[in-house]
Amino acid sequence: MLHFLGYAGLIPFIFLPLCSLVWQLMLPAQALLLFQFYSCLILGFMAGAIWPVLYQAKQPAGRAIAAVIFPVFAILGIAILPAYILILMALLFLALRVYEYQTEINQLYSAPYQALRNQLTAVVVLCHLAFYLGYGNV
Repeated sequence: MLHFLGYAGLIPFIFLPLCSLVWQLMLPAQALLLFQFYSCLILGFMAGAIWPVLYQAKQPAGRAIAAVIFPVFAILGIAILPAYILILMALLFLALRVYEYQTEINQLYSAPYQALRNQLTAVVVLCHLAFYLGYGNV
């Protein structure tokens, strides 16, 4: 069930760019805005997954800051760097995954969940980059 929910969470990342860049079911700006909001929501959700391991950490305050900094940077990016938000969001999703490896949080995940996280992160990053490249051509 968890794998199904993880993959289902990719639907907006794949569908929204297609709705504006390929099928023209909505204006690109509208699809981009929805994509950005959804991306921030999911990034916050994924960063929030760090919270349960805070109590197992030697430095819980640092991890608590890390857990909230990713979505905060995303929101600030939308406000300050709207032209580059898709690149920034791709980097934030990638940075979150790298952070999990560097802090050994990843080792607390089961092997199937680690594989799922790697797959989902790769698809999300690629969707952001594809939307950025495609949006520039609209």
